[in-house]
Amino acid sequence: MKVLPNEENRKESSGLVDKSEKQINIDELLLEKEVIEITNLNTINKIALLLPMTGKYSKIGKAILNGIEIELKATSKYIKPELSIFDTGDENTDLKKIYSEMLSNDFDYAIGPLRKNFIEKISKYSAKELPVLTLNYSNNLKKYSKKVYQFGLLPEDEAICIAEKAIIDGNINASALYPDNTWGKRIVESFTLRFQELGGNVTNLLKYNKEDTKINNSIKNLLNIEESTKRKNHMQNILKTKLQFKPHIANNLDMIFSVGKSEDMRVIKPQFNFNYAEDIPFYSTSHIYNGVYNKEINQDLNDIKFCDIPWLYNTNNMLEKKYLRESVDKRDLLRFVAIGMDSIKIIYNINTLKLNKHKYLLGNTGFLRLDEFNKIRRNLTIVKFKNGKAKEIPF
Repeated sequence: MKVLPNEENRKESSGLVDKSEKQINIDELLLEKEVIEITNLNTINKIALLLPMTGKYSKIGKAILNGIEIELKATSKYIKPELSIFDTGDENTDLKKIYSEMLSNDFDYAIGPLRKNFIEKISKYSAKELPVLTLNYSNNLKKYSKKVYQFGLLPEDEAICIAEKAIIDGNINASALYPDNTWGKRIVESFTLRFQELGGNVTNLLKYNKEDTKINNSIKNLLNIEESTKRKNHMQNILKTKLQFKPHIANNLDMIFSVGKSEDMRVIKPQFNFNYAEDIPFYSTSHIYNGVYNKEINQDLNDIKFCDIPWLYNTNNMLEKKYLRESVDKRDLLRFVAIGMDSIKIIYNINTLKLNKHKYLLGNTGFLRLDEFNKIRRNLTIVKFKNGKAKEIPF
């Protein structure tokens, strides 16, 4: 593990965003979201579902289907489309054949696929005819199609959300930890970009991997504890007496942003506490929580704030969510159930979203809006662990 000083981010915030611009940005963040008033649903009679019902992604596909069925049941008074499932579990799935079949059978809409490489293929076929809501994002589309809309659990949305919350909380100087892989780098880059836009500084970046046995030493370096300890030892040598001592943490550190899974954070957060940093605000992403309440194992996550989908924390459909949580196949897949639910909301309101790109559709995965690239972007809920339980808190 290595602490990487980010020299560019050590600059004063005035070198990035002046105070007046920062204040405007923060004021905008605190504005109440303008929600779309649903008055006219799209006419959709036949929906094709391109889901992995077999193969290694089958549990995700079934969770999404579960969510679609839940939403259609809840709205059956208004919409009763015919569903057809096309299994895309095989990586050699013939998407061109599936697309031709959808056209010949007069489908109004397609939801899916989930795989990124399938999204790139389906976009070539759907440029002019059948509209498609994909269930993932791809940045490799040479030219986005007006008929292809992208939706999914984009980790970058969470990083942006946490950057905004951290600034609202009054933090300016941050250190960030992330796993030494592409996924971790993507998230921390999104956080850093948004945090800087709002006037913050990311002063240190710390990469880690699960096999690292020297994580405590790296955290000490990040907190500048070694320098404080050296000063203490120096004074003890001069005074020839043992001093009562609590290390002085780096005075330019307002907060920690740490990326990782729950098992990673159960190691990392206690290490910060052990090194006298228990009072430094600690932020992460929803990957630290699988949506299942477990007070004992989550005690080590206390005081961590993160962004997540609101559906897991609202009081609606509690019995339904209890059943899903207790189902072995759904324990770690609740967020994909919500994706399925929102996919129905989106396709029936896509025209309204296109006409109101500054407004939001109230979804289960967040406040949803359509950007200029036909990507659904999400504004999320803020959650904090307290006594081993994740609870929603005000933004």
